[in-house]
Amino acid sequence: MIDVRPYVGRSPLALVRAFWRDLRSGIAEMDAVGGDLVIASAPVLPPVVLVRHPDLLRELLVDRNADVTKARGLRLARRILGDGLLTSEPPVHTRQRRLVLPAFHHGRLRQYARQMVELTEAEADRWAEGIPFDGAAAMSRLALAIAGRTLFGADVLSDANRVGRAVHDAMRAFDGAQFPFADKLMWLPTRANRTANRARATLDAVVYGLIADRHAAPADADDLLGMLLDARDEETGDAMTDLEVRDEAMTLLLAGHETTAAALAWTWLLLAQNPHAEARLWAEVDALDGPPSFDVLDRLLVTRATFAEAMRLYPPAWAVGREAARDTSLGGHPIPRRATILFAPLHLHRDARFWDEPLAFRPERFAPEARSGRHKFAYLPFSAGRRGCIGEQFAWVEGTLVLATLARRWRLALAGPPPHPHGSVTLRPAGQLRLVPTAR
Repeated sequence: MIDVRPYVGRSPLALVRAFWRDLRSGIAEMDAVGGDLVIASAPVLPPVVLVRHPDLLRELLVDRNADVTKARGLRLARRILGDGLLTSEPPVHTRQRRLVLPAFHHGRLRQYARQMVELTEAEADRWAEGIPFDGAAAMSRLALAIAGRTLFGADVLSDANRVGRAVHDAMRAFDGAQFPFADKLMWLPTRANRTANRARATLDAVVYGLIADRHAAPADADDLLGMLLDARDEETGDAMTDLEVRDEAMTLLLAGHETTAAALAWTWLLLAQNPHAEARLWAEVDALDGPPSFDVLDRLLVTRATFAEAMRLYPPAWAVGREAARDTSLGGHPIPRRATILFAPLHLHRDARFWDEPLAFRPERFAPEARSGRHKFAYLPFSAGRRGCIGEQFAWVEGTLVLATLARRWRLALAGPPPHPHGSVTLRPAGQLRLVPTAR
């Protein structure tokens, strides 16, 4: 029998207000109730269900996938992302995923890996001995450059600052997206709506610019943008419109760089706080015969485990929502239509039922020999099932190679207090991550 518990901490409407003000604290309140399912009910609103057990997550993400859709937050994200992979539903999602998937096949990852290392070396060249810099901003700049070069064949570094500001503004606008009637109020000239509209206009200028450049000078480029522009509908033979290309490009450019950038920033913070783990990482990268590459990924197991453990403690996709499209159930417990169903990797990954010393930074728990006894659905930095992250393998290659490349050249120490996490679309540092580089 599953352990189903009601949420009784605040009144339901007070919990709604808590979600509106700070999504992370609202979910934390529900998670603190414990059990396998936590249910918050209100007289006039659909219930909110928090799933806290891996068995139920497997049921939700695999067995009941057809019973749920994306939740309100990601539907509202359409105002920025459009109808791309992250926000669309079948049959659009199924068609688009099939078109995009070849861009992440093994052979493409080998090609991307060379560019990842080259751009990481260029980022490392920017740093100077003893001069502090914002590690979160640096990782965002680097991840954006990698996404632009590998997926779109373009140098987007000149746009890095305005893209960064636009993403920050879009995240702020999203913070109010959990308000029950937010989707009915997007037309109002509120400060949040004006901020979101400006962010979209900025990001549109960048992405439509990439599309226009490719139209003006068609290249024989074997990248995602070329694949999208060359794609033809199986039934009609029609090409994708520029709007359709824009929506997929926007989703993959933003989601592909923002999540990896956040994961890398938290990794450097954790390494700076854990010198023993840092030393093991150095020993591994120093043992390489040359620069990191796709061909030596099997020799970078400590590096990959370090990245994995950072995403356990600070998963970029820290909370995921679904909405019941019809009456369904989890673990035999009825879930009514329109219920919001949440799960939070941030809390799941720190649950003592599934992890020893859950708050400790221990990359060795992801060594190959240590993974066999772990429940597959107790670790979900990329979600799972048919809606799991299409770029998961891309992110593993990128995170491992970036860490290895930078760790060969620099030691990064904290300069000042570490930033607190802010839970918006992603779990990102709330302020600057001040790091001081020392050449190795």
